[in-house]
Amino acid sequence: MLGIIGGSGVYQVEGLKNAQWHEVSTPFGRPSDAVLIGELDGVKAAFLPRHGRGHRIPPHQVNARANIVALKMLGVTDIVALSAVGSLREDLAPGTFVLVDQFIDFTRGRVSSYFDEGYVAHVSMAHPVCGRLTQTVASVAGSIEGGLRRGGTYLCIEGPQFSSQAESRLFRQWGADVIGMTQMPEAKLAREAELCFATVAMVTDFDCWHPDHDAVTADQVVKTATHNAEKARDVVRRIIPALKVHPGKCTSGCDVALAGAVMTTSERRDPGVSHRLAQAHLVPSAAGTADDRWSLKALIRTVHDYPKKGIAFRDVTTLLENADGFRRAVEAFATRYRGQRIDKVVGIDARGFIFGGALAMALGCGFVPARKRGKLPGTTLRVEYALEYGTDTLELSAEALGAGQRVLVVDDLIATGGTAEATVKLCRLRGAEVVEACFAIELPALGGAQRLNAMGCPTFGLCQFEGD
Repeated sequence: MLGIIGGSGVYQVEGLKNAQWHEVSTPFGRPSDAVLIGELDGVKAAFLPRHGRGHRIPPHQVNARANIVALKMLGVTDIVALSAVGSLREDLAPGTFVLVDQFIDFTRGRVSSYFDEGYVAHVSMAHPVCGRLTQTVASVAGSIEGGLRRGGTYLCIEGPQFSSQAESRLFRQWGADVIGMTQMPEAKLAREAELCFATVAMVTDFDCWHPDHDAVTADQVVKTATHNAEKARDVVRRIIPALKVHPGKCTSGCDVALAGAVMTTSERRDPGVSHRLAQAHLVPSAAGTADDRWSLKALIRTVHDYPKKGIAFRDVTTLLENADGFRRAVEAFATRYRGQRIDKVVGIDARGFIFGGALAMALGCGFVPARKRGKLPGTTLRVEYALEYGTDTLELSAEALGAGQRVLVVDDLIATGGTAEATVKLCRLRGAEVVEACFAIELPALGGAQRLNAMGCPTFGLCQFEGD
């Protein structure tokens, strides 16, 4: 789902169907306002006014931590932040929109991280915006009145006062292009929350460096911001449908920004901070390693020499027995697929029913069981497949899926991939599009994921175990 953070002059989004304001309580306090959630062209979007409706919160008192995490908790995967700015360049006149790609943080005293003492994480901010999302915005907003610039450095000051002439001239020497008061720490927090983030900076004035603009007044800013606001709303109306087909994994790596970022060892992590991160849906990626980002492996029992000698059986039932672990696993799946228009979740007999049913509920879509031979009444589609330990047959109700429906295939584990391959084939027999096949456990050494990838089906696993 796309999240829009509205800046000065942009306090709502027109045209949203079934729009409702939702109050969100976060472990980091109250966000600036309720969040407006609705649909445009069948795509869900969430809108949050950064300064509150009526512009009642000054920039230095915006609770950015609560704002970002409120959107995260609602299932937002991508954020476009709108921000009124001053220009530090002659060729960026008022009315120009700039797709920012770099920041200079000149704020003081703002809390800029979700990670406190006892739980340390360092994310990269070398490329602070999402290249994929920025490209999407550029593709739909290039023809707006006043022009759109791709690339630029945003210098964020504390505010609420505008800068002095000396500061303005200094910032120009630093190579900054626009100046504002809100994008830090939003961009940093979005990165820690593993959300794709893009900034549309709307130029309202030349900062006070300009000889013809030796003083910036709120009245001038408001007049230009009002004109910019309608253009910004038009941009938003174009962006939402453009994200109808979400690519899943972020090509810029925003959705895995915390992989390897946590420095504090598991036994030394502060329980209070861990609990707060878990409540905010931030702990899964933060807690684990690259092959266990949601810290699930410790909850999965390994049974050796089962079902036959030499096999190390990964028992997911111990994960299911752990309430917090099961919740984290389902939420990890749901966070990945929210906003991707999933029509059905197809669970593979039998543990795939457990994960698949819970995921379908979280996504608000239907659930379809792929069952062993003879378990489904009525007319069925059937595919025979090879297991690690023999052969079997899988069936799907003939009318369960429709042509063009977007489905997820879900199971507890992928090893050699035979069962999953059969399920994907069953879905395709009905003309359905398999968006991805996802698993709680992946055994990379057995090649199942590569097998599905070779047939054009992407895969996703919550954790990996080396060997078999």
